[in-house]
Amino acid sequence: MNMKVAGLLNKVIVIESLAEGELKTGTRLFEDQLMHLDSKVENLSAEIFPVEDADAFICCLRTISERIPKEAIAPIIHLECHGDEDGLMLADGSHLPWNRFRNELIKINFASRLNTLVVVGACDGANLISTATQMDGAPFFGVIGVQEEIKAGDLVRRFRDFYSAFFETKDGDKAMEALNKDIGDSEPRFGFIGARALFEASFRNYYWMYCRGKGKKARVEFLVSRVLQNPEVKSRGIKYARKRVKEELSKPEDDFEFFRKRFFSTDRLPEVLERFPMEFNDVIRASDA
Repeated sequence: MNMKVAGLLNKVIVIESLAEGELKTGTRLFEDQLMHLDSKVENLSAEIFPVEDADAFICCLRTISERIPKEAIAPIIHLECHGDEDGLMLADGSHLPWNRFRNELIKINFASRLNTLVVVGACDGANLISTATQMDGAPFFGVIGVQEEIKAGDLVRRFRDFYSAFFETKDGDKAMEALNKDIGDSEPRFGFIGARALFEASFRNYYWMYCRGKGKKARVEFLVSRVLQNPEVKSRGIKYARKRVKEELSKPEDDFEFFRKRFFSTDRLPEVLERFPMEFNDVIRASDA
């Protein structure tokens, strides 16, 4: 986890949406570990928001987004609810798709100047990562999640250990070690992925699929058919159209700059370039292994 950002985080916001009769893991974590955080650790505080349905969840996220610049919040958004590969399942049985959730997180992350850490205390929480591969905006500087189901009691204990280590050391790696302590090789483990690694893997996939070989040829022909809808281009013929398209696609470095600016909002948040330095050649040559 990025150490510089870890030191900036100053508020844990727990959003809980669990049905009646279930162990309220978010409430227990808040009361046991987070409620009096401001009296224990300087410049750190916590809040909890119980929500019942998808609309209330979205309203909560938008309220957080509005408060962030006013109160200079660099948040940990901690979610306690159920999830599946399609999204979050809320207390009233309603469903919030990952994409809709991601769109609100992009606004929160931008408001915090890309200083939002998302912690998903739900099974299949790691699926949030797959929604962030569209390169249209970074929904977090990092996300922590687990793929399989974890028992509620174990979840509370593990996150209690996670936050204890995090607040005491400001070291994300040590906090992750505490979160995964004593988990066997065959048991589900919590993982962390940062926005930079996510962007690099996404762009690398885009490059090899659409900027090389058959993928590039198909892209050229698709764009040729599009530009030929312009009467002026059509009057010059298909050879002219294909030449122009190939010229436009001859520099994938331009695609890299375009997507990096869109994903990290570097035009509005120029300091992000120093936090997430990367070069086109290094990105496309790297291995995802």
